Amino acid sequence: MRFVIERWLSGGASRWRWTLLAALALAGCSLPQDNSPPPQAYLLEVGAFSPPPARRSGGKTLLVTVPKAAPGFDSNRIAYTKEPPKLDYYQNNVWSDTPAKMLLPILVRAFEGTGAFKAVVSPPAPALADMRIDVDVIRLQQEFMTQPSRVRLTARIKVVSMKSGHVLGTQVFEAMEPAPSEDAQGAARAANAAVQKTLSDMIPFALRYSS
Repeated sequence: MRFVIERWLSGGASRWRWTLLAALALAGCSLPQDNSPPPQAYLLEVGAFSPPPARRSGGKTLLVTVPKAAPGFDSNRIAYTKEPPKLDYYQNNVWSDTPAKMLLPILVRAFEGTGAFKAVVSPPAPALADMRIDVDVIRLQQEFMTQPSRVRLTARIKVVSMKSGHVLGTQVFEAMEPAPSEDAQGAARAANAAVQKTLSDMIPFALRYSS
């Protein structure tokens, strides 16, 4: 009799386990599925931007380092503000990478286009360089305090002599561009226009030290 009872209890425990597993499986199937579309990603690009040509071609090699960004602007989130200094971000729209990283190939192409340097390289290029360009993104945000909204890009450029390590020159540039629409797409388009405008000022400043 004891053997029969123990066997029944053992079988009952097994049946309870299978019932519990089946219930959990059904509960899992009934969980709501997230069918929301992926975030829309935007690029920083300047299109057919033509940098100002140098007066003469030099024999120097220029190193353009990866730009850095201030806190709040060092991610791929698209920033906007309605009540400064509060900073907000679009939920379903992002940059395809951090704006600072996307600026690197733009800067390299812009300096190459001037014809002022024998070569323009970026990390991790092993080539020895004569000059170095450092760029810091201080602010890149859409501002809704005016109509239409505007995108503000504030960036600092620093020109360094690789031979002496001395800073040859540094300056902060700022561009404000109206957004064509009051959304993330408008912010992206205005940001690209602001990048182009900033480059038009930055490149001549840096070329002063290339000779």
